[in-house]
Amino acid sequence: MFERIGEKLSAMAAIPTVSGKGEDADYQIGKYRAFLETAFPSLFAAVSVIPVGEALLLSLEGSGRQALPVLFTGHMDVVPADGTKGWNYPPFSGRIADGCVWGRGTQDMKGPQCALLSAFDALLEGGWRPVRDIWLYLSCDEETGGHTTTRAAELLREKKLHFETVFDEGGTICEDFMGLVKGKAACFGISEKGSLEYRFTALSQGGHSANPPAHSAIVRLADFIHEVEYSGFFRRELSEGNRTMLRSAAPYARPEIREKLLLAADERQSYPVLHEICKDAGTLLGATIAFTMIEGGTAFNVMPKKAVLTANVRVPSTETVEEITGKLERAAGKHDLLCELAGGRGAAPESPTDGPGYLAMKASVEEIWPDLPVIPFVLGGGTDSRHFLELTDEVLRFSPMYATPEQGRGVHGDNEYASIQAVREAAECYTVLLKKM
Repeated sequence: MFERIGEKLSAMAAIPTVSGKGEDADYQIGKYRAFLETAFPSLFAAVSVIPVGEALLLSLEGSGRQALPVLFTGHMDVVPADGTKGWNYPPFSGRIADGCVWGRGTQDMKGPQCALLSAFDALLEGGWRPVRDIWLYLSCDEETGGHTTTRAAELLREKKLHFETVFDEGGTICEDFMGLVKGKAACFGISEKGSLEYRFTALSQGGHSANPPAHSAIVRLADFIHEVEYSGFFRRELSEGNRTMLRSAAPYARPEIREKLLLAADERQSYPVLHEICKDAGTLLGATIAFTMIEGGTAFNVMPKKAVLTANVRVPSTETVEEITGKLERAAGKHDLLCELAGGRGAAPESPTDGPGYLAMKASVEEIWPDLPVIPFVLGGGTDSRHFLELTDEVLRFSPMYATPEQGRGVHGDNEYASIQAVREAAECYTVLLKKM
């Protein structure tokens, strides 16, 4: 089964679908959609196709059992591949070598998409029909904000649909999860942090650098950065989802830290045990801020009249957007800066680990990989699923595809590739899951 899955992924990776301004030549999304229809004919013959801009919304009618529908979502677009210097093979070659398919998007997320669509296609070709309605949404601009997906979500809302589970990308089958779990583990994303963009503006009189004023625009921004970076600015608190993660990881951890993981899961203040055993404690304990852009000044010897600093804040479920904005506004005011929330979103609710989608995927994973640990966690990044939060009570962010640490570094980086065997096993896992729908 799935003997030609490597060839299909190769052809998918060879069609560039780079979304974003200035990427028109490498955004061959129409060609990609047309290929999907020919590569997965049984699926496209069975579904109703609803175009949403350049995205695809597919509806597969169930046999009639009174059950809530489910939604599978994933994106067709990829990020750019800058040049070929860091690549073993050209990034849009789809080269098959050493049992792998090489190219941009093979991990994120054409590989998992190929596995999912292959599972649907094979089951439908064999006469299978789901007992409930199943929807698939293949987005065209996830990597650049997912603006088309807001339209898809509105369309589904107008149809008054409510999904039992929304399945999306996020976690994978990885190794040495956060340095806590020995060997491989299936990492189920039960939530994701929010992402906010802030701009901080400093205004000044300007002037000549030979006679610099005190508290110039750039100096005030620097003082602000120092305060936020080093003062324990945000609330340090583990969410319930992260506590569940630590408890779930404990049985599979190195013997010397198993008991400490359970202790860390129950910590409430300062979290000394968590810091001792986990190098990523800082990202687990609330919001993070990254100063990503700064602009101002016109010449090396001219004091700027205006300097603007941009920051990205990743928001946990333990702190609201309003709380974070208030803290940043107060800190900015102390340094005579203007603070503007330029856009973004708060954290997604944490889905339960006993929800129907979580349990169905867990059972499917355990059928394909009987001894594989399943660990829930909270994503730091964002997925298309955030657009569908009002349409479901459960989101599961997981692709059942194994990636080595080296392969993980290729996602949004150089030399991205996927093992054909891993894609085939992911298709087998999706096949088991779909039979449970």
